[in-house]
Amino acid sequence: MLIPKLFLIFIFFSFLSSCPFDDNRKVEKLLAESEIKFHNLYNQEKFQEIYEESDDELKNKFNKQQFISYLEVSKNETGNIETKPIVWIDDELKDGIKRVLFKRIRFFNVELTSTERAIYREKFEWNLMGNEVKIASYQIEKLCNKPCQLNIKTK
Repeated sequence: MLIPKLFLIFIFFSFLSSCPFDDNRKVEKLLAESEIKFHNLYNQEKFQEIYEESDDELKNKFNKQQFISYLEVSKNETGNIETKPIVWIDDELKDGIKRVLFKRIRFFNVELTSTERAIYREKFEWNLMGNEVKIASYQIEKLCNKPCQLNIKTK
């Protein structure tokens, strides 16, 4: 009787451990698509649309005019942004279980973005609810004017 119980426990945990991996790939794709959409709207200066599609968390921090002004100033500085998002989720079994139990999950990603003029660091915070990703926070910071050399330190 002990062996069937152990077998069932093994099967259960094997199933749970494989679910987060598949789920992670789906979430990575959703986040990458959201970032591409954000950059397309940003480059077309559709800042109002970005704001309207953002998460309530962002809307509670900034009114529409504040956020649009921030994006306008950023766009005047950066010009068009072209980047290929690199999104990687490396979580554990407990994170996959959290995703099942909670409706809203927060993801962060940081991108090095290059424009004709400079290199920037973009910081995104996204909220995932089901299959819907909404931006909760966005910051962009200039690292250097081109031509430049970055010293990136890794731990």
